[in-house]
This record gives sequence, C-alpha cells and structure tokens, in this order.
Amino acid sequence: MPLIREEYAFGDICDYLENYNDLLIVGRPNQDERSHFFYDKWNALRKDILVLRRLDNGKLNYQHISNRKLIEAKDIDLCMGTPKLLKSLHVEEKNVLVDLASLDHVVIMFITKQLLERVIPTSLFAAYIRPERYNNQRGDTSFSLSSRVMAVDSIPGFARRVGDKQTLCAFLGFEGIRLKGVLEAVQNIDRIIPVIAFPTGTPQWYHITMWNNMDTLQSECADAAVLKCYSESIFEAVELLRTNIRPEEKLVLAPLGTRPHSMACAIFACEHENARIIYDYVVESNNRAIGISEIIIYHLSSFLKT
Repeated sequence: MPLIREEYAFGDICDYLENYNDLLIVGRPNQDERSHFFYDKWNALRKDILVLRRLDNGKLNYQHISNRKLIEAKDIDLCMGTPKLLKSLHVEEKNVLVDLASLDHVVIMFITKQLLERVIPTSLFAAYIRPERYNNQRGDTSFSLSSRVMAVDSIPGFARRVGDKQTLCAFLGFEGIRLKGVLEAVQNIDRIIPVIAFPTGTPQWYHITMWNNMDTLQSECADAAVLKCYSESIFEAVELLRTNIRPEEKLVLAPLGTRPHSMACAIFACEHENARIIYDYVVESNNRAIGISEIIIYHLSSFLKT
C-alpha cells in the first residue's frame, strides 16, 4: 500500500504548529540563516526548545530552554543519556517538531530512532528549510560543503554485524569523493543502489550531483541502475527503499546527501531488521548555504511504533 505523503508548505500548517507543538528539537544556531528560523520563532512564542550539539567524544551537549529562559545545560553520553533526557522532559506527552536544517546528520538519525522506538511522542513532525543556494567556490559544479571527510563508521543505534552479499544503497550528494570512500570501506557488496537527489525547486542540482559522482558510478557501479528521488521528500525516500529492498536482504545504507534522506534512512532502518547505516562523519564547512527558499513540514506520526 503506497505511503500517504503528509508533506506540507510551512505557511499552510504554521498556525497549527504554533498552537499545538510542545517541543522543538533543534541544533545550535550558527552562521547559516536556516539554523535560526525555528529557534527564533519558537523562542519568541515562549515555547520549550531542546538544543542539541554532538561532540567529538561520544557526548551530546544539550540546552533546555523554556519561556525564553535557559533551564538546564549539560554534556551527556549520546547513547545512554539521550533516552533519559527525553524521558525527563516527558516527551511521551508532547507534540514534537524536529528541525532538520539545524541538526547534523548523525544527530538526526540517532534522535529519529529514539523518537520512533524508545521515547515515543504524542505526535511527530519534522521541518526542512531548503536554502536559496549553496556556496559555489570553484566554477559551476564544485561546491565547498565539507572541510573534512572522516573515516566511515556506523551510526550509533544502527550498527549491525557485517554479512555476506550485502546490498549498498547510497543516497548521493554533490561531493563525489564521498561515494568512493564508502565503496572502499564496505566489504562483500553484492548489489549497489545509487540514488540521486532531484531538487524540486532547483533541477540543475540533479545534474551537478550526477556530474560529480560520474567517475565513481562508471568505474564502480557500471551495472547499477541509478534511481532518483526528490531531495526534500522523506516519504518518497522511504517508499523507494520499501519498493527496492527485499525483507531478507542485508542492507547497508549510506546517506551522503540531504538531511531529509538521512531521516528517511533512519525510519527505514527501524523497520528493516537487517539494515545498518554508515556515515563518513564529514565536518561541514561554515557558510555552506545561503538564504531561505522553501520550508517543508513532514507529519511523521504514522511511523511511530505505538
């Protein structure tokens, strides 16, 4: 049965969210204009805000803000401390909104698992803000989005034993070198599914992604059918995985593109017991995106394991 895609323009649902949302989960605001949007709006409404920032030592820094006042700030263990934190905030009784544009990919995937399986809210929404453009420093196709690419490793909560005859599904972004690094790190690949993000508002980004990944796709994935998926659609990405992955298949997910696709990978991995998620833990560049173009809201309560 096809998924009902509950995706809305922010302007069509903002009154509902402002009236009924109890908790915003957001990253720490930085130079990116998008990282301030929901934080500033919810702070002005005197709502509860949970600000999360992943640290390099396996810790998570959080700030709990309520009625425009800092209630608590602390570093906790990411894996052990996060569920306790969510329970202490009575998340089970709250309508939660997760701001994807301000959180890093690792936190997005980890917090998605916690909210879907461990500390389940009354309702779950997510938001993504597409920028007007990305910083382009070297011509038409070369973007400086990451300052460093680190070693490929599992996402906390999504580690699995490495199996034989694995399927690798990689959601690709602008930086082609990242796919090459994943292919070098993953063993026993029987099938490769490359997925190219297709932006709804800026179709030329699709061609940039294809161009920047072309060498690796031709040399390592020559027999693979390249799939495409709307870059901002969580629901379409989940549907793509449900359609192309068999229940018994040993799956490795590599979300190297958009934040909505990272969340979609986490949602699907919670459904598929043989799925693990790997990531190359990139350090994103400062000032990587400019402006605010479109704001999409996703109603994800249908994925909650109630």
